[in-house]
Amino acid sequence: MLELILVRHGETDSNIRGSYLGWTDIALNETGIRQVQLLRDRLKGFKVDKIYASPLKRALQTAEIVNENYGLDIVSVDGLKERNFGIWDDLTIDEMTKDYPTEYNDWVNDWIKYRIKDGESALEAYERTAAFVDELIKRNDDGVFMLVTHLGTIRFILAHLLDLGIENSWRFRVNNATITKIEINDGYSVLTMLNN
Repeated sequence: MLELILVRHGETDSNIRGSYLGWTDIALNETGIRQVQLLRDRLKGFKVDKIYASPLKRALQTAEIVNENYGLDIVSVDGLKERNFGIWDDLTIDEMTKDYPTEYNDWVNDWIKYRIKDGESALEAYERTAAFVDELIKRNDDGVFMLVTHLGTIRFILAHLLDLGIENSWRFRVNNATITKIEINDGYSVLTMLNN
């Protein structure tokens, strides 16, 4: 059996602002570091064979703190990056609607396929994430793999592995510095823990 432990990074100042933070490379704030230290302590009893992380600072920082339990090599993977929000990156909804009203309406009308200027569509980000996860599953029949990543990425992984489709990726709440687990047996995925 294969088990994925999905870890969302700790809090950033952008999370407090409620902005759409994608590839803008912001580190954890003090609260985020404390959250991840508590998470590290909660994870002490968990067996982990390998750790993969998004290369963005907030995820790598989270992985490094959690890895104090394991002393493993952290593998940095672009497939685990958050969606690239392009010209909207690190903007709030209010800022997006004020500065880019036409683009925002286009996005609302087709949030799955609309590609933000200089960024990605939701579908492109979903497919990028799904490709990484599918390859990981193909190469491993068993083991415990920790994926340290982002809200949107975890939602996409869950929607993909549970056969819900991208349109249902919004149905999951995943707070900062929480654990979500999926077991995969013979290609069948079961959600065993969410937002813990």
